Amino acid sequence: SQIVEAGSCTPAFPATTCSVSEDVTVTATVPDSTATFSGYAPASSMVAIKDNGTSTGTTTTNPGGSFSKTVVSTPGLHDFALYFTDTSGRTTPETLFDDVSLPYHIDTAINDVHLPPTIELSRTTIYSGEVVNIFGQAAPGSTIHIILNGSEIFSTILSSSDYNFLLNSGYVVGSNTIYSYLTRTGLANSINSFTQNLAVSNCRRSDLNCDGYVNLTDFSILMYWWDSAGPIGDTNGDGVVGLIDFSIMLFDWTD
Repeated sequence: SQIVEAGSCTPAFPATTCSVSEDVTVTATVPDSTATFSGYAPASSMVAIKDNGTSTGTTTTNPGGSFSKTVVSTPGLHDFALYFTDTSGRTTPETLFDDVSLPYHIDTAINDVHLPPTIELSRTTIYSGEVVNIFGQAAPGSTIHIILNGSEIFSTILSSSDYNFLLNSGYVVGSNTIYSYLTRTGLANSINSFTQNLAVSNCRRSDLNCDGYVNLTDFSILMYWWDSAGPIGDTNGDGVVGLIDFSIMLFDWTD
């Protein structure tokens, strides 16, 4: 760039030329180096962004589960991480974007960020034959995949942010692991959700003391936990020890 000053002057004798000088101040606005993230998460969830391990911004997804957020940074290489907190307070693992180069005074777009689902179990300890609810939130329009001990047991396209699945078989006696992830047409798969652990006892249903029988001893245990969440006695997994569990116990009665 150059500044051209047009004008005329009359040189003083005996000079044959003249010169003109002027102080000029130039002011310009130079844009910051920025990164703009856009993608998908559950509706009304809060998406948080970290830049080199430090929180740098948050945004809330719209009713369709989309978000976009621009953060100001410095030129050079950056490690970004995104996660969200859903409307029930559950969080996700961080989705990482390492070694992102931000040029001087330019916005770098990182599009189609596909954040993983949240996941929770209605109970983490059950007896063999009992039911556990697997639930959480994820971006509507994505397909949820639920994995039990390394094998997929359920998948469906989400019409809303909430999902749930009743698990009543396929688990093993002892320790079980459950997680979920998302797929979406045209996007990379999300990373996996946090892993939930499920412990399954080999006792028969309603055998609350695991002695091989369903009898007065189990009834006494049921009464002890009556009208509470357990930790045992909630045979049908509705969150409270009550009449339904008592009815199931009568059905399972052995002597």
